[in-house]
Amino acid sequence: MSQVFACEFPDHLWFDVERDVWIECLPSGTLRIGMTDPAQTRAGKILHVRGRPGKAVKAGKNVATIESAKWVGPFPAPVDGTVVRVNEIVLRDPNMINRDPYGEGWVAELQPGGEWLSPHLIKGADVAAIYREKLQEEGITCMRCAPIEETMSDSDDAL
Repeated sequence: MSQVFACEFPDHLWFDVERDVWIECLPSGTLRIGMTDPAQTRAGKILHVRGRPGKAVKAGKNVATIESAKWVGPFPAPVDGTVVRVNEIVLRDPNMINRDPYGEGWVAELQPGGEWLSPHLIKGADVAAIYREKLQEEGITCMRCAPIEETMSDSDDAL
């Protein structure tokens, strides 16, 4: 896994750097997508996620709507496809995106509308240099939002 300014970039994922979206191709051919570590940091604590399966989308168009303490905005599709599933976990607990953006915090799954690999998508192992420049320009260092009970140690409980 590559890391830049405390932001993680798993080697096995593909990244749409412009849209700050990652892609994982599942064995079924479905694409799982989510917010990158820098995107969730920029957004702050995620409060609501809305999306609906069955929606056909073009690359760059809205797959879901994300609301955080800082903004409300579209979560863009990195490729053309049809939304086949929205992550029930993030619908119930949107902050999972902040805590685990590349694991339980994925946003949606798409059935691609054809060949999905394109030159604008960069493999995780190769994306660090590009993000280093982008994050440096933006002055971003990643952090994860965790509930207070997860950040307290046993010694804190005794206080």
